[in-house]
Amino acid sequence: MQLNPKQLEAKNHIDWPLLIIAWAWSWKTATLTQRVQYMIEEKWIHPSEILAVTFTNKAAKEMRERIGKNLGIEIGNNPYRTRGLPFIGTFHGMGIFFLKETMNRFADDENLNIGIKKDFIIYDASDSLSIIKWIAKEMNMDEKEYPSRKIQSYISNAKSKLYTPASYQATVDNHFKEVVADIYVRYQKKLSENNALDFDDILVKTLDILKHHKVLEYYHDKYKYIMIDEYQDTNKPQYEIVKHLASKYKNLAVVGDDWQSIYSWRWADMTNIINFKKDYPNAVVVKLEQNYRSTKSIIDAANQVIKNNVNSLKKELWTDNEVGEKITYIEAPDDRSEAKIIVDEIKEKFEKENSKYSDNLILYRTNGQSRNFEEALMLKGIPYRVVWSLKFYDRKEIKDMLAYLKVLYNKDDVVGFKRIINVPSRKIGAKSVSVIDMMRNDFWLDYLQIIENIDEVDDLRSNAKTALKWFLQIYLNLQNASKTMVVSELIWEIVKQTDYEQYLKDGFTKEEMEAKLDNIEEFKNVASNYNGMDPRESLWLFLEEIALITDLDREEKFDDMVTLMTIHNSKGLEEKRVFIAGCEEGIFPHMRTINNESELEEERRLMYVAMTRAENELYIARARERFYFWDYVRNPESRFIKEIPSEFIQNHSYDSLLNDNKGKSFFDSYSPQASMEAWAWVRVLKPKVNNDVTVFNMGDKIEHHKFGNGIITSLNWELAEIAFPWVGMKKMNIRIAPVKKV
Repeated sequence: MQLNPKQLEAKNHIDWPLLIIAWAWSWKTATLTQRVQYMIEEKWIHPSEILAVTFTNKAAKEMRERIGKNLGIEIGNNPYRTRGLPFIGTFHGMGIFFLKETMNRFADDENLNIGIKKDFIIYDASDSLSIIKWIAKEMNMDEKEYPSRKIQSYISNAKSKLYTPASYQATVDNHFKEVVADIYVRYQKKLSENNALDFDDILVKTLDILKHHKVLEYYHDKYKYIMIDEYQDTNKPQYEIVKHLASKYKNLAVVGDDWQSIYSWRWADMTNIINFKKDYPNAVVVKLEQNYRSTKSIIDAANQVIKNNVNSLKKELWTDNEVGEKITYIEAPDDRSEAKIIVDEIKEKFEKENSKYSDNLILYRTNGQSRNFEEALMLKGIPYRVVWSLKFYDRKEIKDMLAYLKVLYNKDDVVGFKRIINVPSRKIGAKSVSVIDMMRNDFWLDYLQIIENIDEVDDLRSNAKTALKWFLQIYLNLQNASKTMVVSELIWEIVKQTDYEQYLKDGFTKEEMEAKLDNIEEFKNVASNYNGMDPRESLWLFLEEIALITDLDREEKFDDMVTLMTIHNSKGLEEKRVFIAGCEEGIFPHMRTINNESELEEERRLMYVAMTRAENELYIARARERFYFWDYVRNPESRFIKEIPSEFIQNHSYDSLLNDNKGKSFFDSYSPQASMEAWAWVRVLKPKVNNDVTVFNMGDKIEHHKFGNGIITSLNWELAEIAFPWVGMKKMNIRIAPVKKV
């Protein structure tokens, strides 16, 4: 690919600090790929001296494959051991690699105490949450008063600011933080006992070893050239890691765009890229301002919106592409109408313009907005997928298999043991697990040691001891298998040894069982990438790959279907036709950001990201009235719509049944002579039901005019969860919902 002059400048500047401002679809990856190739082939820099770090496994893999192809190098299973290639990976992947390498290389250094053993495992967010819930239970804490997820967020935030449990104490200024500080101490202790790291600890531990003089000198001499992608998304530990690594040679190139900084809620700090010139005064700044994807109308409109932000680097996104269509503005009477209009537009494009369903991307600010679109798509028979509604690796059967694999790799993993010890059921109850926990705490033994000597435990009945011995035998069989079987074979051995298929058959419908077995088969397929390797190495590398998968690593597109997702999840994605829904004050921008200038600016950057996902056609929609938090609300249109000059916008025209005057909203054009059929769906619905809440109880059978008969499974005054056989679980306000007792 022929680079433009600015891209060539970025490619050819190798020594000393470099800041590359790369806007949406500016061929950033191609520029970085050619830059690495130029360093190796023309500047004679050895690949092993180059360290390239990005934020997603997908981006790292794409860069490795491109560079490998250009250099004629075949990419192996282990991204860190491919000869002739630089290190190209994520921050967390780099951290794990550094930690393991440091433990091997500096094993005899008594001054280096990392605090973990070589066979450590990585806990994902759900594992971390399990530990916190375990601690809260030990402390007899009320989940409603001290929500575990909130505590988890506070601890993660503390680590992102590099507060240790001890230093966090100094920040305590209220009772909740005092509780968090106590749990933080216990949480770190349990991680250490389990020989586990959570995601935040990977970065913190990596920074800790780089503060050790010998280790830092080693990595200074090993990696003389450093490249960091998506620099606007770095947090404090990542910033400090980069600062340490680049402190000797300062051959640091960072790439990013402050206009696409939308992850402050993940502790990303945009000031890292804003202040790059302050950190490195002699840095060269190269701006890749040309967009190669979107039309002029979309780019110019996005520029007009983002320019309202004060805290940003000065730049101008531009394109040589055609002007294209204006942005279509949909102003619907209510949220259901909004969804129907958008879905009708998709259907019409499919039928009249030979457009594919997969050309369409529906974006929204919050996950809850997907429901109306799903219903409208189903009614039209349009195939769709909601991205990340349930992640593959969060499914029960996959979590079960992962827990077995983790415990086979690391016998100290208590979270894994607790998950698998009675899955499938072996009649090992909570009391038995509690006794084992007590012995573990009292005698500093691991689960296996306790179970191996279970006959000496007086607090358990004989049937409980028999069940635990049965579990131990299964574990030992699988442990032996793990020494000879690669991980893909080991997964199926787990299914066989535990009789997991029968467990699924007994506990789920035939369709559910088959779907879960298909998921396990797919899990096995992923693991087959490590076939042909040493069995233990294949197990570790596979566990590392899965642990490092984040919600930023999206699955590839498949089949011809409409995609629905939140805007936060859309970064890096592109589609021919994009719909941005719910553009109302309080929805987008979100209600909690309106009175905070910095948060409001991030909402505006989110709008910029959403707009620049569109290649050819962009639709922006709002509803005049929306059913929101169990009530009907009327919010003004989003300020972001008002920030788009009128010359870039055209109003959506409803069909002739709804609007005889093209370009006007339904409310402007409606007359008594309008079709009653049209009015039936666009009218603003008001709650006509006023049920007596006191007559409903948990377990009651109810009837719903649309979903049929169901059972109330949860009831908190007016808010109920109702299970319907054909449509699943629905949450409703039974005071105004059209339901009645059967």
